[in-house]
Amino acid sequence: MAAEDSTNRQRRGADANALEAFARRYTPALRRYFRKRESRPADIDDLIQEVFARVAKRTGDDEIQQPEAYLLRAAGNVWRDFLRKKQTHLASVHEEFDDEQLLHGSESPEHMLQGQQAIEAVIAALNELPERSRQVFVLCRVEGMRQRHVASRLGVSVSSVEKHMIRAVAHLADRLGKTV
Repeated sequence: MAAEDSTNRQRRGADANALEAFARRYTPALRRYFRKRESRPADIDDLIQEVFARVAKRTGDDEIQQPEAYLLRAAGNVWRDFLRKKQTHLASVHEEFDDEQLLHGSESPEHMLQGQQAIEAVIAALNELPERSRQVFVLCRVEGMRQRHVASRLGVSVSSVEKHMIRAVAHLADRLGKTV
């Protein structure tokens, strides 16, 4: 047992050293590859890390015969997954958090009053909804649950959840005068 543990530790150490050398060698090429496609440096670093995470999962007993081809395929797969996630999470409509924006103007009494009034208007509009539509809206939009999980939780069909969401969003948009 002790000899087997020692052999496993040595193999893991060798794998880690090989992966580190692999990363040093190919990181600049991956950086260029992703820089042509994405402008945010933090995303580029994340994409590169994901490629090497996939390579690390792949390595083990069998050696990669064509590392450049494998790396290019892995980078392409990571890029497609990134785009798919970006699209499904609507990342293009998200705004980055800015400390400066929070600190300037947000503490004014007028701004606080406007915020409180907006919250009260949303609550009043939600309270006008039928109970089931309100539940569905809160579970989907506030709690962040997927519609199929809401349907399961409430014992209704996904189609019913969709109809309640449409009703709730239309009502809130009508009452609040903007997209919810």
